[in-house]
Formats: sequence, structure tokens, C-alpha cells
Amino acid sequence: MVNNKLREVRKEVGMPVSELARRVKTSRQTITNIELYGQVPNGLLMIAICDVLKKNPKEIFFVNNVLHG
Repeated sequence: MVNNKLREVRKEVGMPVSELARRVKTSRQTITNIELYGQVPNGLLMIAICDVLKKNPKEIFFVNNVLHG
């Protein structure tokens, strides 16, 4: 499962969802789906988000390690 800290990082820099969506050329709903429901952005969108927020992908998107037993 992929988790992210997009909402936290976006709020830290004081950027509304609508502004991030505009800058990365996607919809507000897509950003909301990534933040709230763990939708995985494609590689180009992930890079665009990180560029706009001036963060490394590892600072926003990461894999949740789940132990299977």
C-alpha cells in the first residue's frame, strides 16, 4: 500500500488544493483523492507535485511496510 504526506506538506507550505491542482495541471478531485484515499499518482504527476512543493518524492510519498505473518 502506498501512503503519502501530501496534505501535511501542502498545508505546511500554505497552498490550497485548488492552487496545487492548477500548478500541476490536474483536477482538485485528483489531489483530494491522493490526499484522502491514497490514490497513487502516475510518475509524471508525482514529479510535478514534488517540484511545485519543492520536496523530494521520499518526503511525500512512501510505501507502508506491512509484515505478513
